[in-house]
Amino acid sequence: MNRLLATLLATFAVGLLGFAGASTAAVFSVVTTPFNSFQPATLEIQVGDTVRFTNSGGGIHNVAATSGATFRCADGCDGDGSGGDGTPSADAWSFTIVFNTPGTINYLCEIHAPGMAGTITVQGSQATPGELRFTSSSFEVSEAGTSRRIEVERVGGRDGTATVQFATSDGSAVAGEDYTSAAGQLSWADQDAANKGFDVAIFDDSIEEATETVNLALSGATGAALGSPSSATLRINDNDQPVAEPSVLTFSSSSYEGAEGGGDATITVQRTGGKAGRVGLDYSTSDGSAIAGNDYTATSGTLQWDSGEVAPKTFGVAILDDFEIETDETVNLALSLPTGGAVLGPDSSATLVIRDNDQAFPPCVADSTTLCLGSDGRFQVRVTFNPPNGEPGQAAVVDIGRQDSGLFYFFDENNIEMLIKVLNGCSITNNYWVFFAATTDVEFTLTVVDTEQDQQKIYVNPQGQPADVVTDTGAFATCP
Repeated sequence: MNRLLATLLATFAVGLLGFAGASTAAVFSVVTTPFNSFQPATLEIQVGDTVRFTNSGGGIHNVAATSGATFRCADGCDGDGSGGDGTPSADAWSFTIVFNTPGTINYLCEIHAPGMAGTITVQGSQATPGELRFTSSSFEVSEAGTSRRIEVERVGGRDGTATVQFATSDGSAVAGEDYTSAAGQLSWADQDAANKGFDVAIFDDSIEEATETVNLALSGATGAALGSPSSATLRINDNDQPVAEPSVLTFSSSSYEGAEGGGDATITVQRTGGKAGRVGLDYSTSDGSAIAGNDYTATSGTLQWDSGEVAPKTFGVAILDDFEIETDETVNLALSLPTGGAVLGPDSSATLVIRDNDQAFPPCVADSTTLCLGSDGRFQVRVTFNPPNGEPGQAAVVDIGRQDSGLFYFFDENNIEMLIKVLNGCSITNNYWVFFAATTDVEFTLTVVDTEQDQQKIYVNPQGQPADVVTDTGAFATCP
């Protein structure tokens, strides 16, 4: 027998006998031979065992799973970030794989297949690595304390090694002023279910302030699942005298105004009362008679004041311009969830009034977004559209030079979306007619105004619905 092969077989036999009596996970060896084969070609192992594949440099080989698993290795494995990959190589290479799932894995050398192939049978139950989580969603410490231990537990299983990343971030407490930020990794060995932890150092000051919070987070778990809670709060209880007066957060007014075409409406929030401590709150808008996406852009967010800061804060509400003649519309404004011991004032809700900027049926003036139809151009036609993933817009006119008919496009002048007609049907139904057809399922609003008789008709197509053909022979009862 070839001396190299005999040596490899002897080494494998000794290793296999040594691992056979082990009570914990074993390590098995598979080597390439000068005869373009794997030795051993078949192997039975238990869940959690490791197989080391070795090429001593006697041939160009790799190991690629064909069923039961996904790996392709030689000088490194595909996708493992090592800088190598599984391309067949004549180098002396070695790698290990841990098999945690029962089943049969077939593999081969891509250069010498099908003759150079092997099978690994994994027996036993699937490993239960468990999950990693905080022992509580809330921890407390006195400002007079030097640090607080934060406990993380492994529950539901303990098979295999496991790690998890931890980090702190500012809640109402500020790193460097109230605590020392912490970040790092916690690790568990196979069968280790003991709690791990990290310390958050606390600073003591002499400022009277409300209870402050530090955000705690777990992420990037390996070898085990990330459980719940994976986020928690550390509450730092002030050891100084209670805050004599809380901060009061409120709108500066119960009513604000904005105009179509006037840009953003500016909304002001005030801090009154106590000024010690960092405070904040959330703000949001909701529909009154105005509709988000048609009349304004919905907005929400957070405002914060540092300790001692009392200057008002503002946020903007974008007002959308349309060409509909309508009454003034309203947007509801709300403050909520004050932090840092602050309270909401009496004006924690307010109203934004949107003033209409469209005149009551002025004479029609044709432009890039307006058609003036009829024998005397008395019928003003405009179209707005609201795509599902984009900003609302005004449809553009395609000039075809016709008295009673016109075309619009929404996105591209080469893609006509709508044909509209305003016809004189006075001799038939004693009405002017509105006919239109649109080849779109985008939400749109078509507004037709009889500027001579101060009347308008509005047609709306819902989002996602192919537009119907409209033949409205009773649109305007404004015949002479």
